[in-house]
Amino acid sequence: MTDSAQFCARTDLPFPRSEPRYAAKGTLDFTPFADALAGLTDVRRTVLDALLADATILDMQQAMGAGDLTAEELVTWYVDRIYRYDFNRLNSVMELNPHALAIARQFDAERVAGHVRSAMHGIPVLLKDNIATGDGMHTTAGAYALKDWQPDRDAFLVQQLRNAGAVILGKTNLSEWANWMDPCMPNGFSTRGGQTRNPYGPFETYGSSSGSAVAAASNFAAAAVGSETQGSIIMPASANSVVGLKTSMGLISRDYIVPLLAWQDVPGPMGRTVTDVALLLTAMAGMDDKDPVTQDAAALAGVDFTQFLSAEAAAGLTIGIVVQSDAEIDALLARLGLAHAQAAVSRSYLQANREAQRQIGAIFQGLGFDVVEVASSALPASPDLIPPLTYGYKDAMNRFLAGLGEQVTVASLEEIIAFNAADLANRAPYGQGYLIESQNGLLSEVEFFAIREENQRTTRDGLHRLFVRYGVDVLLSDTDQAYAPAGFPAITVPFGYSDSGQPVGLTMVADYLGEPALIAVAHAFEQEARTRKAPNLEITLQQLPPAPE
Repeated sequence: MTDSAQFCARTDLPFPRSEPRYAAKGTLDFTPFADALAGLTDVRRTVLDALLADATILDMQQAMGAGDLTAEELVTWYVDRIYRYDFNRLNSVMELNPHALAIARQFDAERVAGHVRSAMHGIPVLLKDNIATGDGMHTTAGAYALKDWQPDRDAFLVQQLRNAGAVILGKTNLSEWANWMDPCMPNGFSTRGGQTRNPYGPFETYGSSSGSAVAAASNFAAAAVGSETQGSIIMPASANSVVGLKTSMGLISRDYIVPLLAWQDVPGPMGRTVTDVALLLTAMAGMDDKDPVTQDAAALAGVDFTQFLSAEAAAGLTIGIVVQSDAEIDALLARLGLAHAQAAVSRSYLQANREAQRQIGAIFQGLGFDVVEVASSALPASPDLIPPLTYGYKDAMNRFLAGLGEQVTVASLEEIIAFNAADLANRAPYGQGYLIESQNGLLSEVEFFAIREENQRTTRDGLHRLFVRYGVDVLLSDTDQAYAPAGFPAITVPFGYSDSGQPVGLTMVADYLGEPALIAVAHAFEQEARTRKAPNLEITLQQLPPAPE
């Protein structure tokens, strides 16, 4: 979901946001890591800080191959950082995997025996807490109603990661129920995880993959996995200065992920570099019988996406930048009916924005890309998400819960609402207005599917026509998030920082299964611009409000 703050004045609070006074927040258990943390000396920590500060996953593999690092030590270093910087502070990690060290030792032994499964071998990864794992950890979507659910199996993408040798380090916080809880609930808050905070300072985190973005930015894992319905990977990744890839529908299985709006939900990788995102995508993607939509992405099944991290992959690609002509600006101002003075200010702003887009285009021209100007009128509008989501959430959630049977104590959305209402101050401290709205929605099944068909058709056709008409491979725009109902991919890369230090991202969109072009272009920009800076967590922590008593 997009930013919920626009709907409720109660979220118009200073950053970093405080947490409400309530008793349902969970905690992190560091007991399984106590001996390892005690054995991490200050001297060795300093060495690892220098070794891993800007390391990509490939750098970590090289260090482990050279004997300078082990997966067990890497897990310990990340858990140490989570303890020092995240626990009851940034609140990005919701649960740690008590078996992480044992799994890391297993992968270290495999490496010594000469068996390295993939570039993800021994690499710690965090998962958004709506992705099921069958390892004894919980999957709650941030909700108190699911606090005891320990899934009976892994989601398909989790099994893919394990097969590739990744160490599932734990679960990340999120905007509760993927940001469909209440219009007054701030981004990055969940009842179980508390309030996620931006590692760069007193800024918005956005959501719903808030914890995954913050954890990746803060170096609490090598990379993280998020999910998006509309904006939930791209917006928090951009706000927290990491790379986030919203994948084409079907490229990664949606199996055993707590749903929001099934026909728009997709998981995707988040990391500090395009390289890490490409590696994580390679490990997760694949065809899955439990998610028939993965058949649509069969053309990219088994593809190694790191092959697109090259100048050769980027050669010949055409970039589109969105600009407003004077005629389009005139038409827009006429529709708005602004007074003369207001219109003059708006015109100046729009013209300045046009010049900024052209300056961005010049950057890509300097990288050797052909750049084409795309008329803003050619962009399809993003349909209103609220009507289908109101119906679709209830339908998807009831189906999902029915499939869990006795694994959970709530069997329907109606039961979740009743469970929360029994102790609203603790179980839903900001309210549950969206849940109630979904439960009482008047949209019929026929109307819902008609909206689904219309939304998908108009956005897919509109975007595809744009790419064909202008001969564009990658569009530098989020197209008002029309890519989401279309099922098309989008990526964001760090673009810089405002004068106050707030991260700014650059978003790119491609046609269906256009991940190769997105990765190639994003990597070319990243390598040339080198804009990303690690957050100064020591300074950020000094700005945080005290935890409620």
